[in-house]
Amino acid sequence: MNFVNPLFLVALSALVIPVIIHLFNFRKFKKIYFTNVRFIAEIKQETKKRSQLKHLLILLMRLLAITCLVIAFAKPFIPSPLQHKKLSGRQAISVYIDNSFSMEALSSGGRLLDMAKTKAREIANAFNPSDLYQLLTNDFEGRHQRFVNRDEFRTLIDEVQISPSIRSIPEVVKKQNALLQELNATNRSAYIISDFQKSTSQILRIKPDTSVAYFFIPVKAEKVNNLYIDSVWFDSPVQQANQAVKLKVRIKNCSDEPLEKLPVKLTVNNIQKGVASFSVSPEGETTVVLPYTNNEQGVQSGTLEISDYPVTWDDKFYFSYTIAPAIPVLCINGDKVSSYLNTLFNNDTAFRFTNAPEKQLDYSSFSHYPLIILNGIDEFSSGLIQEITRFIRQGGNIAIFPSDKINHESYKLFLTSMNLPFYSGLDTTRQRISEVNTESQLYSDVFEKDISGKVRLPDNADLPLVLRYYPLNRYSRSGQEDLLTLQNGQPFLDVVKINKGRVYLFASPLDDKFTNFPRHPIFVPTLYRIALLSQPDIPLYFNIDADNAITVTADSLKGREVYKIHKAGSNYEIIPEMRIIGQEAMMYPHNQIREAGQYYVTADHSILEGLAFNYNRIESDLKCLLPDELEKDLNRARIKYFAVFQSKKTPLTQQIHEMNQGTLLWKWFILLTLLFIAGEILLVRLLKD
Repeated sequence: MNFVNPLFLVALSALVIPVIIHLFNFRKFKKIYFTNVRFIAEIKQETKKRSQLKHLLILLMRLLAITCLVIAFAKPFIPSPLQHKKLSGRQAISVYIDNSFSMEALSSGGRLLDMAKTKAREIANAFNPSDLYQLLTNDFEGRHQRFVNRDEFRTLIDEVQISPSIRSIPEVVKKQNALLQELNATNRSAYIISDFQKSTSQILRIKPDTSVAYFFIPVKAEKVNNLYIDSVWFDSPVQQANQAVKLKVRIKNCSDEPLEKLPVKLTVNNIQKGVASFSVSPEGETTVVLPYTNNEQGVQSGTLEISDYPVTWDDKFYFSYTIAPAIPVLCINGDKVSSYLNTLFNNDTAFRFTNAPEKQLDYSSFSHYPLIILNGIDEFSSGLIQEITRFIRQGGNIAIFPSDKINHESYKLFLTSMNLPFYSGLDTTRQRISEVNTESQLYSDVFEKDISGKVRLPDNADLPLVLRYYPLNRYSRSGQEDLLTLQNGQPFLDVVKINKGRVYLFASPLDDKFTNFPRHPIFVPTLYRIALLSQPDIPLYFNIDADNAITVTADSLKGREVYKIHKAGSNYEIIPEMRIIGQEAMMYPHNQIREAGQYYVTADHSILEGLAFNYNRIESDLKCLLPDELEKDLNRARIKYFAVFQSKKTPLTQQIHEMNQGTLLWKWFILLTLLFIAGEILLVRLLKD
């Protein structure tokens, strides 16, 4: 037990006063004359004993009353475990308000964010105006990185708004620790006001500072039910004009109630493409398929929408993709061009096909082509090896058809420099292609699927015949995938992924003396898909509040214009950081995009690419830690000084006062004083001398 005013204990010396009064009885005795004194001695002895007992009890009551009264004025208290330092001098108080989307949920007292702001004001009222205050939100804004007085702190609280930014509790604690350490304050306190969602809290990863006391203040929503669109994707990775596509939508139900026959609406380029209904079980998910047709080229901006109140920020989902007018393909030829390649690509407006002899190349134009075909080159020059290697490492795609007069040493030097399989001596064994890798991305949409969704080719399928081929020698199978396999197990077509690019290795030239592959029906979809898959893999959407790297083909970047990201239907635009890497340009918005929706990459008022940004769905599951669960996790995190404020009718300011002052006992001592005085009165009245 400690005392707020220990000097009052000096008044305990007043206890000697009733003792002195008791020892020196100042009563004046009066003589009484009796006619008969036979029983006087006996009566005197009995009365004296009773009187002494009464006076001792009264003395005890007076001593206890004075003692309790003095102790009450000294204000005794039992210190709180969180008072690891004396509450003297200036205090530094850091307050974090969770302003993420989940704080838009409703409680009996209104929005959770409004409740959090009220509690932050109550925290400020619990301390002195001269103390230092610092406000922190999910945005980690620069103006919140300093300590201010109480009035300015209240102003900052009023300005807090909902934000798409998401921070875990360990991130917040780390930031608070760093800011508090910058001050030379005797007492450092960190207050964390949040709904403590299970999906984002990560309490066990907190790294506490032993010089800081942590106070966790949960705010709880009345309902945690939510229905939201989680993700979207296409069956096919490549989209083309006038092509029927199937968009798949994953919808999740974070509630304990089943939902039936709810609508989901699809809009593309502001034109409604379809509506579907869905049902989903409690705490379950469902996938909705929306078929439609791409009717035009260019940027396709799509929006999916459901209806779910009161949490609405995750009811819309944006996606965007581009249907290119023509895919540029460069074919570098040896002695002669291939009639098969010319027939395939020149007769299709989806491609812009260019032939170039190996000895008349413009290496600077390589960056304009996502796919380069090396057809029938006998020997690679050092310059071509260097440029093709650079092209591949920077994300370009290569398809290699060897020459019938192959220089093995030249090919080996070129291929092994990138750890690729290399061609060995000619094999003249007649055999067929026996296996097609239908699970690969290249052939995923080429063959019909059965009811189970898998492709099963018949055992007697008519596959290409191979008369002569060059076996591929491998260092290892890491990163390599067999697409077409011969009867002896050797690959006829191999693909190796290098960075963002791919290298396709064919075992035979495009020559009828080697194989009938160029005349076989599988030739067209194979080359067609290789060209389509060479397009830059731009995601359908990005999440806000992530360090996104947006890829744009350098072919679309011309001149020295300023490239911007513009929000559709508004005047908002930003200038991202640009990094040109080979035929790709990397754009970094650096958290400048704060609102979900459709965006465009523009240069000189021309649209180059379409982008879609969505709010992160990690907070869509509104389930939160209960106070007991939170306290259990904090104990497991081995935080020495912490407290979890339970929801009470007592104002938070009063709870903090009580915690800072410990358990106050002065009221109990006042009560004891009154009890002892009452005891003295009863003794005087009831016990007769």
